[in-house]
Amino acid sequence: MRRLLAVSIVAASFAVALASCELTSQRILVWHDWPDPEAQVLIELLEEYSELNPNLRLIIEYVPSSELESRFAAEVESGFGPDVVVGVDADRLADLVAADSVRPITVDQSVGHGFDQLEVRAMQVMAIEGEQHGVPLAGFTDVLYFREGIEPPESLDSVIELAEAGYSTGIPVDFVGAYWGVDAFDGTVFGADDALAPDEGFVGWMNWILEARPQPNVILGGDYETLRESFARGRIDLFVGSSRELGKFRSELGVSEAASGPESGEGAATFGLTTLPGGTNLAPGGFLEIEGMVANRHTDNMAESLALMEYLTNVPSQGRIARSGLGRIPINDSVAIDPTISPVEAALLRQQRRSVVLPRVFEENLAGLTDLGDEIYLQVARGLLEPAEAGAVLRARYDSIAGEIDD
Repeated sequence: MRRLLAVSIVAASFAVALASCELTSQRILVWHDWPDPEAQVLIELLEEYSELNPNLRLIIEYVPSSELESRFAAEVESGFGPDVVVGVDADRLADLVAADSVRPITVDQSVGHGFDQLEVRAMQVMAIEGEQHGVPLAGFTDVLYFREGIEPPESLDSVIELAEAGYSTGIPVDFVGAYWGVDAFDGTVFGADDALAPDEGFVGWMNWILEARPQPNVILGGDYETLRESFARGRIDLFVGSSRELGKFRSELGVSEAASGPESGEGAATFGLTTLPGGTNLAPGGFLEIEGMVANRHTDNMAESLALMEYLTNVPSQGRIARSGLGRIPINDSVAIDPTISPVEAALLRQQRRSVVLPRVFEENLAGLTDLGDEIYLQVARGLLEPAEAGAVLRARYDSIAGEIDD
């Protein structure tokens, strides 16, 4: 009888302990759009976080980028969905906020989790009308890729000199991919009154495009993918492209110690990466793209979700992301990268600090602005539109598009 009673007490104690464990355990569902093999970096970080928090049950699911926004909005509308989504840019954020799909982050929460220490502009990208709706994770921007053995140009004049020496440079001439050239001439197309206002720097960039057009080794093209493929296949020597391409180029072209630092291991020396060439502004920047995270407006685990975001944006995690070779740039200002050890990552960080943020007011008209800007750029590149006229044409036609949308 005593043995039976003892067994019953042990069984009861085990049941109570198990129930207590289930009650204290938290289930966090995370969606992300990082494809393989890029996803391994994120998954490793999340799994390590789970190991540090034994009472946390972390479920990680991949959702294709093309489906992420629509699936999340639909799930939230039904009262379900993941607690945290990784892979939300400024455009997606605006749509999700309009659909009331995300939980805003209060000032106290932001300060308490150290988000106020992140790159200020990156935080602003994840905010709408002064309210923080998400947390940045990493940045992307335009950089200059070059083949081994080529001294990369620091100026646009040097681009021409390299071309005359027989080295070819592919430069996309579209509104987003070529905006860095406007900054290279100390210019902007965005006015203080939230109107499009191309200035003299824009004209200076258009003039350079027109002057470079006769040089056969300066390839000014509107087809980004064709230029990217040409660099990957060795048909051109230098290429202005997004830092997003770094992981693909490393896979396709091999890795060099000179290009990537000793951490990357041995491999064929094939290409490098550096900051963009300058004009009157020696340190121009392209657009800053932000990859961020948001919380489900229905989540019952907001504290746990914020703690997870804090972990992914702390210095060690940001350092891991920065050194992953994926072209993702840290948004934690405390991350330090030694250029002698990791020259590519250091160049990426320098370029991000020079980057330009697209004003939020233009986000809702971005598709129309991009199409129009691409057309203007190509007309100038083909000699169909004078640089001095390009700014006025761009502004007038954009005002027409914006007016139609407002109506």
